[in-house]
Amino acid sequence: MSDDFKAILSWTGDSKEVEILANTLKVDDPESFILESITLDDNNSELKVTVISKSPSSLRSTVDDILTCLMAANSTLTSIKFNENE
Repeated sequence: MSDDFKAILSWTGDSKEVEILANTLKVDDPESFILESITLDDNNSELKVTVISKSPSSLRSTVDDILTCLMAANSTLTSIKFNENE
């Protein structure tokens, strides 16, 4: 079967946070996905990650890795914000 399998992940938020999350993913395996950061207005941007794979299992593995990376980075951002407000 020559079909590709594709998933698109997107996250909208503060432009600085989107930039940080995008930079976090850039150090991962950039050959396995396409990363786009789109400015929506002065304060908000969208991070869009497109994953294309030859098999569903490979697609799922890559998406899982990306989500794990984004969750860790987002937790760090949340922790920093919380500590700054103390």
